[in-house]
Amino acid sequence: MKTLLLLGLLAVPAAAAPKVITAELGKEFVLRKAQTAKLKDTDASVRIAGFINSPCPKGARCIWSGQSVTLELSIAGSTVSWAGAPYQVKVASSDYKTRAALIVTRSTVAP
Repeated sequence: MKTLLLLGLLAVPAAAAPKVITAELGKEFVLRKAQTAKLKDTDASVRIAGFINSPCPKGARCIWSGQSVTLELSIAGSTVSWAGAPYQVKVASSDYKTRAALIVTRSTVAP
């Protein structure tokens, strides 16, 4: 679904968010679903692959509920596992539908 800006009687598609942005390690940045952040001064990038938004309804007893941001890490163009990766990510905030504010830092755990 595209966002439209209404100019008088003319509807014009809003400018799409760039597919790739540049982000700095240790600084918060915002990504949208399917958008990629190239980590400045590294050969790594992070992409939002999707969201999980399954909260337990108010007053219900749930066996499973949760909210999560699904991320992909690429180093030198190859997707790698986060386990043992030289980077870690913190989700600072998210609407768990379209966007997430992230902070990526170097991992303090040796691989």
